[in-house]
Amino acid sequence: MRRYFTFLLASLLAVCALAQMQFTSGKFKYEVIEGTDNMVQIIPKSNSESGAGYSNLFSSDFKSSVTYNGVTYAVVGIGANAFYRCTLNDQGILQLPEGIIFIDEGAFSYAEVGSLKMPTTLQFIAETAFNNNKMGGMTVLADNPYFAHLVSSQGNVTYTMLTNKEKTKIIAAPGAKPTQFSSSGTTYLTTITIPDQITEIGDYAFYGNPTLKTVNFHAGITRIGMGAFYETQLTRVNIPNPDCVIGNSCFSNSQVSSVTLPQGMKKLGRHVFFYCLNLTSLTLPEGMEEIGMMCFGSCNLTTVNLPSTMVKLDSCSLQDNPFTSINLKNVKFVGRQAFSQCTNLTSVTSNGMLEEIDGAAFTRCPLTTAYLPEGMKTINMNAYFRCTNLNRFTVPSTVTTITGNPCVGATSLTAFNVAEGSEYFAAYDGCIYATGGMTVKPETNRTEGDVPAGLTALVGVPTGWQRSLLHVPEGVTVIANQAAREATSITEVELPSTLVEIRPSAFSSITGITKVTCLATTPPDSGSYFTDAAYQNATLYVPMRSLELYKNAAGWSNFQHIEGIDTGDDEHSQLGDVNHDGYVSIGDVSALIDYLLGNGNEICTTCADVNGDTNISIGDVTDLIDKLLSSSN
Repeated sequence: MRRYFTFLLASLLAVCALAQMQFTSGKFKYEVIEGTDNMVQIIPKSNSESGAGYSNLFSSDFKSSVTYNGVTYAVVGIGANAFYRCTLNDQGILQLPEGIIFIDEGAFSYAEVGSLKMPTTLQFIAETAFNNNKMGGMTVLADNPYFAHLVSSQGNVTYTMLTNKEKTKIIAAPGAKPTQFSSSGTTYLTTITIPDQITEIGDYAFYGNPTLKTVNFHAGITRIGMGAFYETQLTRVNIPNPDCVIGNSCFSNSQVSSVTLPQGMKKLGRHVFFYCLNLTSLTLPEGMEEIGMMCFGSCNLTTVNLPSTMVKLDSCSLQDNPFTSINLKNVKFVGRQAFSQCTNLTSVTSNGMLEEIDGAAFTRCPLTTAYLPEGMKTINMNAYFRCTNLNRFTVPSTVTTITGNPCVGATSLTAFNVAEGSEYFAAYDGCIYATGGMTVKPETNRTEGDVPAGLTALVGVPTGWQRSLLHVPEGVTVIANQAAREATSITEVELPSTLVEIRPSAFSSITGITKVTCLATTPPDSGSYFTDAAYQNATLYVPMRSLELYKNAAGWSNFQHIEGIDTGDDEHSQLGDVNHDGYVSIGDVSALIDYLLGNGNEICTTCADVNGDTNISIGDVTDLIDKLLSSSN
């Protein structure tokens, strides 16, 4: 039965967006729900940000059915934001009529009501229906098969909360205004003790409560839902049950200044304490293993104590906090932007268990030395992005993967180093290269041309590099993501004949490049990875035989100036010199025609592929004639 009603309501709400006709009857504006048998929902009278346009309502204003243009409609729902920011009746009781099936998102958000009574027909309440409400109480008629209410008290004040039928889960709570009102004004609740029979606090149950400062949780609470105390005045959190699941954004944007969690709790989810600006100190209990994305992001933490059991700090988990040091202890994984914008962080230590640093993990931190212990396996692109004080970066010998330049924007870093014994990376000319083996120790000074064996990819050029010529050695096949990004001293780039691919943003932000030489006969895969200034002002030099290929290749064709050069290989490299006599002339046209007819002598086939389509055909004869005519002009 319950599954049937869930399906029915989901279908009903899905078609609400297709509503066609609206009309006003009595005090309310209604909308006909398309696809239903003359059903309507109450919708906002006004779409103003200041409110939905209703005030001074009484139970008698609510009808189970309304007639418009001779047609009678059943009132089945309170639509989205229907009573947003409305003072409906700040002292009295409003009784919703029988026939109401659903209350949609934001229906009573910020609304002020003395007490709201729900009918027996109510089947569905959206999670955010009562956000930031200023209600005194919520009650449900006893025969409702899905919902109930729980009467509780704090001192001499009584209040009610909306629950499931079993009274084990709080679905929505009044905005801390009790049902008793004094003649001199309303006394708002600041403290609530969760009743013992409650085991779960639903998603957004206390969302935006304007006065609630203290909630006393008991050990039987097993779940506190998503956004349950979002944007409240709550000042302290003390969770006694280690098995309690805390939902995403549960306490974020609140006034929390004190957090006490039990030993044995293993994980905190996303945004749980995000933007709790009063939270200045944090000690997490032993047993905790993971902090979720943005869990303590943008707080005001000056002290963070992690337990020895912590193994994972997820994305942005501690970003934008003012602490100056962090001991990672046994943490193995530091997530993306985990410490981003921690602009006072100058010291990072651990027990040496760290295995992976994700991208942008330490963005804009004032570290002078990258913390990279032996035992690490993976360093991701931009791990130390914009760390302008960073002046030393040594890749541990145990690292097997670097996904791209780890230090873009680290303007004080002039050279990368690689620890002795690395089988995967080498430092050459101060840059990081992937390698299959080393011929010399990476920390020793290199003379020009002293190149490690087996270089396969240029991984990173330091932003503070002080050379103007970037010479990538033969054997390298890949320029990694953002490899030379922001290395603004570079004015000339020499790329090897072995190059196969240039990856995104490899040369972005370098505006002073005036010369690029690429010796690969087949244009490497490349998007628009140089700057517009480089495409406009630099000259691209490529093998003569491949000139037309480069002029038509993605990325390379962006260069406004492309010239062919003699690469000095075994075959003469001048495109069009078919007879191999050192000149391009009418004799080459004859030689090419003879070759195609099967009558000619041996020719330079690479020079004969004038149009660059890798086939020798009549099209090459036509292009060669055009080439001769254009040169004579």
